[in-house]
Amino acid sequence: MTIHISFIISLALIPSLRNNAKINSLFHHRSSSIITNNLSEIRQGKIYVQQDFLNYDEIIRLRNDIKQLRDHKPTPFQRSGLSNRVEGDQNIFDQSDRLTCTITPDLWKGEQRYSDMRSLIEEKLDALKIELELSTARPGSTEPEKYNLAEMYYSISPVGSSLPRHQDERHEETKGEKAWSEETRRSISWLIYLNTDWSDSYGGEFRAYYRNCCRTVQCGCHEGNIQVGWLRKDLERDSQSDDEFEPVFLDCWIKTLSDTYIEDYIVDENDDQQHDNLKWKPLSALYCLKSHEPFIQEREYISPSFGVNSPSWPKESNLNPSDFIKALSFQLCNDSLRQRFFGLEQIDDKDIKVVDVIPLDGTLVLFDSVVIPHEVLKVKSGERLSIAGWFHEAICPFPDWYGT
Repeated sequence: MTIHISFIISLALIPSLRNNAKINSLFHHRSSSIITNNLSEIRQGKIYVQQDFLNYDEIIRLRNDIKQLRDHKPTPFQRSGLSNRVEGDQNIFDQSDRLTCTITPDLWKGEQRYSDMRSLIEEKLDALKIELELSTARPGSTEPEKYNLAEMYYSISPVGSSLPRHQDERHEETKGEKAWSEETRRSISWLIYLNTDWSDSYGGEFRAYYRNCCRTVQCGCHEGNIQVGWLRKDLERDSQSDDEFEPVFLDCWIKTLSDTYIEDYIVDENDDQQHDNLKWKPLSALYCLKSHEPFIQEREYISPSFGVNSPSWPKESNLNPSDFIKALSFQLCNDSLRQRFFGLEQIDDKDIKVVDVIPLDGTLVLFDSVVIPHEVLKVKSGERLSIAGWFHEAICPFPDWYGT
């Protein structure tokens, strides 16, 4: 099965785009620096949008599959427990909560002409995955990125539902006991709208918050290290635009000689304290990327090495995202860096940009799971239907010296 990846707005080539109202209503706050027609620019923090990823017949069959699953007893659709959530609530949701159904191989099939569409969508996304792997390869990399289509679900958003601003993925060090326990993590988020005759007055827009990534590097993840923030360009040193930001990555595997290591220590398998006598321990450090030549990027560390036992690190465990960012800021080398440092979820400064995408039928949206804060605005009329999920990438593996 072939798939057309390029996002080409051509009234002559794409009949469904001959309606100018549809074209004009697809984006609010549209900017060429925000919406891209190039898959590789997802790693620049931009949002890829392709209309007519699905045709009308495919949309109708998927909508019928949603209906048969919804009507089935017991229905596999469950309330998400996420819609309309506000700080301090009791997590109790009413009829306006979003409904979701995870698509798995053992999901009830029902009428096959409808349920077969699940496999067709998977085939299309697998083809898209290959394009993504080739397009998002790192500068100078000899191998393309490897992605895994790991999650896929149907979503029904009734009148009154919304989805608060959030990130689809965060650094492993924010996940408490679950940190580093998985082999993969979310890398690129995708969603496809299944609404027909949707009006922009119905609400339910996908709203994304965006910063201009500097043009010489890629954001999101570098050599397995996930991005944790942005650094405003230093105009005294750099000539680029003052609204450009450098991605800041957290390396958690700085190989450090342990200060408790005893050279002639004999390991006793019954000694619970033997980990204190390991030769190597990992510390963390923050860094940016500097491009000195085409396809050659070097790390520039902007903090000393630190760990949970460092004097400047909070004593509490399982820090929430905002406290985690504050703790990282304290590790930076000087006041200039701290003043120019922004967490990924900070949107309260003048440089943040906003784009809304109207949930029109068959439209595909792709974006980096780490760097794009986003939300779904309140549905005012109708039911907002979509199929969505994530491409996963491998997390940074434990180094071979760890535990020795």
